[in-house]
Amino acid sequence: MERRPSSEEAASPQEVKSISKASFRRLPRYHQIMRAFEDLGRKYISSKELSEILEINETLVRKDMADLSIRGKPNQGYSIQTLRQTIEGFLGLKEPTEALIVGGGHLGKALAMYPGFDNYGLRIMGIFDNDPAKIGSDVNGLIVEDVEQLCRRVEEKQIKLIILCVPKDAAQPITDEVIACGVRAVWNFTPQELHVPKHVRIRNEQIVAGFMALSYYLKSLPVEEM
Repeated sequence: MERRPSSEEAASPQEVKSISKASFRRLPRYHQIMRAFEDLGRKYISSKELSEILEINETLVRKDMADLSIRGKPNQGYSIQTLRQTIEGFLGLKEPTEALIVGGGHLGKALAMYPGFDNYGLRIMGIFDNDPAKIGSDVNGLIVEDVEQLCRRVEEKQIKLIILCVPKDAAQPITDEVIACGVRAVWNFTPQELHVPKHVRIRNEQIVAGFMALSYYLKSLPVEEM
């Protein structure tokens, strides 16, 4: 007989059903909400509260919970700890992910110094640049290395994730190089559209595109709403 997790027990990744892309995109927000409520000492949260915070229909919240094999308690709601742990297991956050940053400029340094990555198991293991003025400098305890050493470090540390913060024209050549050395995922903070093999996953963070969307929104607002 198939065993189902209790309402107070986190489901394993194998017990979680396949979920839709829309539900998958909501998981990081659920996780952030759970951490925030745990910090406040809360133990349970209702589907109504989640729907109001996320501004989605309560039915969608219940469906997401069902897909995650999370069951609520009458008059209490869903266990915040259980939901957080289930999401962490499903997204692979319980196992540390080691990454290297390529680009020691302002953005690369800011990412290297961001303390929140620790909460999600992301460990920055090195930072690389081609600028002699930056090589050898200390960034949050990491010594900036020559980008010429990048591939060797990828192979030595068996790195699968690269965080790309380089000028646009350098993005594709560096991506090609690290993929050849074994990288399987690129977190791309450059404006360059990268071309990669099917087995490699790209996540593009188009910061300027986000601003343009907000700029359009502001310009289209009636004067009285601004």
